[in-house]
Amino acid sequence: MTSIEAPVGEPLGFPKCRDCPYLRAGPARVCYQCANQSMEHISDNACTICSQMMVDGECPNWLCTDPTRRVTRISAIAYLSGSLRSRIIAYKYDGRYAWALIFGRLLLGWLEENRRNEPPDLIVANPTFVGTGGAAYGHTELVIDAAAKEDVVGEWHFDISDPRAIIKVAATERSARNTATAKKAAATAHRGALRIPDISEIVGKRILVYDDVCTTGRQLDGVASLLLDHGAAEVEAVVLARAPWRPRG
Repeated sequence: MTSIEAPVGEPLGFPKCRDCPYLRAGPARVCYQCANQSMEHISDNACTICSQMMVDGECPNWLCTDPTRRVTRISAIAYLSGSLRSRIIAYKYDGRYAWALIFGRLLLGWLEENRRNEPPDLIVANPTFVGTGGAAYGHTELVIDAAAKEDVVGEWHFDISDPRAIIKVAATERSARNTATAKKAAATAHRGALRIPDISEIVGKRILVYDDVCTTGRQLDGVASLLLDHGAAEVEAVVLARAPWRPRG
């Protein structure tokens, strides 16, 4: 973006991103820092494993104390609330595809601020199944693609291969707003629908899995399990938004 003259003045602020001149001309870190001023940022004393809000000094999420957990940690850019929540819903369910660019810039800005000293070997999307019974489009994949395009110096290794390093081959039940038991079943089904077309793409690599929202982390842990079982060295995850969640059975 060095060939584009930098905008004059302050960014418009999240969620006015689509009209902001910095969206096209400013570096991704400007968008990330701007959004952090209005989004509900992750608290300093949040769980270091799943980014959940602590309750009486302890994380209420089952994942963090589960001895079978495979994902190393789940980081989050912000909590699922306010304008970020409404924009994610509009993007996923109302066809507001343009938000992929904005979310991609937030992801890229987060990487630059938080992972420059420990860059992952590969950044993949938690796969979307597009087809009968599945989503209308790959909402996680579009964000990865947008971030890759914005990474003009090629600093980060985003999975934009065809086929991608990990894919989903069948539709499964959504886990949003479900009980813990239903979420566990949905996560198990999701893992069963995943495939790795070329194992050589992941063997020995430290992989970062991107998703839009995390509640319990079961699904991301299932993705990590598959990748590790096929030779990945370590799997972490990052989500746009961490949904505050309490077990309901």
